[in-house]
Amino acid sequence: MRITLVGYGKTGRIVEKIAREQNHDIVHVVNSKNPIDCSDSRTDWASKSDVVIDFSVSTAVVNNVEMAFQVGVPIVIGTTGWNEELEKISKLTDSKKGACVYASNFSLGVQMLFHLTAEVGRLLSRFGDFHPFILESHHEEKVDKPSGTALSLHKILQKSCDLDAVISSIRAGFFPGTHLVGLDSPFETLVLEHTARNREGFARGALLAAEWIRDKKGFYSFEEILFGGEK
Repeated sequence: MRITLVGYGKTGRIVEKIAREQNHDIVHVVNSKNPIDCSDSRTDWASKSDVVIDFSVSTAVVNNVEMAFQVGVPIVIGTTGWNEELEKISKLTDSKKGACVYASNFSLGVQMLFHLTAEVGRLLSRFGDFHPFILESHHEEKVDKPSGTALSLHKILQKSCDLDAVISSIRAGFFPGTHLVGLDSPFETLVLEHTARNREGFARGALLAAEWIRDKKGFYSFEEILFGGEK
């Protein structure tokens, strides 16, 4: 698989490392000095690429999607903090007949946490004693607060048990990310927790999504790819 990588920060570099270990080719790297819409390189990277993987910044996501669709290349969005643009990108994918996979978190473990949270929420929705809460902690350089993953968990709990979970966020230190979902009652506490040891889980999930979307059309969440479900 031939990949154009958008964003060359800590996660982007790990995507490059894992991609090469899996015998994929990084044919083009986009950063602030070499933007994706640079006219003298557009045709070259597009003709060589099977897929674009975006781990850049939230403010660039819409432009990156537009450029990928303009040249007919599928895109995987691993960037976070652009939730308010979700509907816009969905409509853009339909109108341009593009291909896009997105996730608030490409870790397989986090995707399982999403499913477990939904199931627990459904089971406990019959009982009024449990109150949900979310605690997420990330390294001090992470910009979005709360994280996209925490917002996804909040949405899942709203849908499954019709309760508004309190979100608490910590930005300190160097750890990649921890997400905890708690359900507390006067008698007991249930906790689901995921901790990322490093960024490799995000990279491996994004590459899995890229392999899946390269010959398809449409707008998909990573959860749909892994577990199915209605769009």
